[in-house]
Amino acid sequence: MEIRKPKNIHAYLNGVIEGEQVSHYFKPYKDVVQIYKSKDENLPLDTTMYEVYSLFDQDDKTLLWGLTILHPITVAQECNMTRGHYHANQGEPEIYFGLAGRGLLMYMREDEIFAEEVFEGSIHYIDGKYAHRLINTGSTDLKVGACWPKLAGHDYKAIEEKPFSVRVYKKDGKIVLE
Repeated sequence: MEIRKPKNIHAYLNGVIEGEQVSHYFKPYKDVVQIYKSKDENLPLDTTMYEVYSLFDQDDKTLLWGLTILHPITVAQECNMTRGHYHANQGEPEIYFGLAGRGLLMYMREDEIFAEEVFEGSIHYIDGKYAHRLINTGSTDLKVGACWPKLAGHDYKAIEEKPFSVRVYKKDGKIVLE
């Protein structure tokens, strides 16, 4: 019997995923400026707001593995966040798990909106019917792992048409919801 090395590694200590089928991209401020209530003229457009590592497979029945690193940045006092998305196939769930930092996982469906605290060790089951986004409320990188079925897909357009109705700010060192 042959013993093989794994094709991919999630290095928990430095928080990245490395391997053969790993994609890694950076989301600059210029690509997400529209998700914030106000534009911050003092923030360079090429500032990296967050990074995403994903382990992909060609098989449609596969589970995908990912990591989001959301940097501790505010935009005109609004906490840094991901674009957020619905699942294209709303019957498919997703699991998020906190690896480092502090933040919120915001959920939205029709007129319902709520958030869960995210921190090292937290686990979050996301029903595929809910839009969801991560928000960094801390002073260090928020690192969140994810596992989801490839069949879930992503629907970003629905969020553009009906954005999240609550915003999260950091004012005078306190988290404020508006």
